[in-house]
Amino acid sequence: MRITMCVLGLFLICGVVNTAVPVAGHAAGTTTERTLQGTVTAVNVSADPKTIVVNVVLPNKEELVVGARVSRDTKITRGKRAARLEDVTVGEMVTITYLKAADGLIARSIYLR
Repeated sequence: MRITMCVLGLFLICGVVNTAVPVAGHAAGTTTERTLQGTVTAVNVSADPKTIVVNVVLPNKEELVVGARVSRDTKITRGKRAARLEDVTVGEMVTITYLKAADGLIARSIYLR
């Protein structure tokens, strides 16, 4: 009887702990940073917020289209020199680092080649 109560208590404690502790990376409001390389398919500098769209070819040859907001804090460089979103042209190769948040993608850095 005593062993049964201990086992039952252990299950109860584990159940409470598992429901109380969120799994890392899956809690509400978390963001994920990702980096990818691709070709610019669109840039909109007249909208608020400004945006960039990049076409990425995945290793399995599928295409992924990623659109991200570009804020004032986004670092844009061409080589080692600072650039502006207005300098980005369609067809240009870029490396973009963005945050994936609940409200969309936000560009952190754009490296023009």
